Amino acid sequence: MAEIIKWTADTPAFWILLEILETALYFYLVCGLLPNIRDMGRKEKTILYTVFAVTVCLAAAKYRIGSAFSSLAFFYGILLLILGTWIAYRKNLLLICGLVMAYNSFILLLIYLSAFVLSLLASGTKVPVLNRLLADGGSNAIFCLLRLCVLALLFPFVKRLRRREISGRIREYEKLLLILGIILSVLVLEYQNVLEYGFYYLPVSIPAVTDALRNSLLSLVTSAVLLAAAGILLFKNRIIRNENNLLLMKDEMEQQKYQEIRGAVEKNRELVHDAKNHYLLIREYLRSKDYESLENYVTGLQENFVRTDSWVYTGNHVLDLILGQKRMIAEKKGIFFEIQAIPLSRLPFQERELCSLFGNLLDNAIEACERVTEKEEKDREGEERPARKIQVKIQQRGQMLFVEIVNSTDQIPEQKNRRFLTRKKNPSLHGYGLKSVERIVEEHEGVISYEAKDGHFKATVVFFDVE
Repeated sequence: MAEIIKWTADTPAFWILLEILETALYFYLVCGLLPNIRDMGRKEKTILYTVFAVTVCLAAAKYRIGSAFSSLAFFYGILLLILGTWIAYRKNLLLICGLVMAYNSFILLLIYLSAFVLSLLASGTKVPVLNRLLADGGSNAIFCLLRLCVLALLFPFVKRLRRREISGRIREYEKLLLILGIILSVLVLEYQNVLEYGFYYLPVSIPAVTDALRNSLLSLVTSAVLLAAAGILLFKNRIIRNENNLLLMKDEMEQQKYQEIRGAVEKNRELVHDAKNHYLLIREYLRSKDYESLENYVTGLQENFVRTDSWVYTGNHVLDLILGQKRMIAEKKGIFFEIQAIPLSRLPFQERELCSLFGNLLDNAIEACERVTEKEEKDREGEERPARKIQVKIQQRGQMLFVEIVNSTDQIPEQKNRRFLTRKKNPSLHGYGLKSVERIVEEHEGVISYEAKDGHFKATVVFFDVE
């Protein structure tokens, strides 16, 4: 049995097959991760795949350079993949270097980790096939079999990584990937010699060799765990930082939108203030029967007016402005918009927080209603009611402020980790509106909840200690 395994795994054909599989898996990953590859034309893709095919053929010759523990073969594989990817893609050299080093080193470290465990298993127990392979110098055969298993296990993981949202954001992490790839490469070079000598002397059953392998395994696992923890923390830190930047940008956009509305109101006030002068001129045009000039003048006045109805719902100027503007937008889209509000005392929010809180909730409600087909429904009394509607309730009871926004929806949104998933075309670029709302609610020690049933979606926000 040992002879069959050693003969099969040590043949050039098996080595070449492994090199082709590993390189093909890398290019499968790269084609899904690197931006713009999916959007290439037929000619560019033909050149790309030709370069990849040549690279795979050159990678198949790596087995002639050295053994499974050869640092020269390791460097050859990295340089070949970097060169092949860069020739095909011609962009983002740092990102390509990071991807190649991280990919090659990660696979080798998984194989080395498995080999360490296997070698300790062979030294502690008498496994005839394994001991016979080691005694006959079959470390390369064991390495090849482990490599095949690792590649098979990695394929589903690589398939999950090939997502468009990761492709769109991977450029942000090119420096982190490069640092990670360098550290992993150093670990590979560090443990290559230890494992090679351990496999060589293991059949002799020297206790010092077994202890050295055990210590090396422990240090490798410790290094891998620490590196993984550091990498996860860095990636999460970058993700949180990017989300915060997007939230701040959205807040600024909401604030800018509010300033534009307020500017329109001020402009209308100026026009109203000048109405006396306008009336005098209009009277003069009528007296002189210059109707053409009168029509042009009135048309000019009409164009200068911006529609901003005098909305008063709560007595808070900013909140009333937002509610009125969203109501006007909804009604233009054929959505029934109902507001039930009471006069409020002083609110504890800044202007930008009011814009972000109510603006995002109402924007989501309007977008959900737009997807509902325009078909009238009948209530229990048989009266028709609009299928697309938004109901806003703002109430204050003592020191508690209640905000409830109910909108129609064509289907109940899916949930993941107690969050409703967005139904927009590019989910990775959306969902920040609700995060901004939840951040404001949390800062003011409030509570927010969502409920979806019977074709309606309800968002409820409660704030405490409101004067």
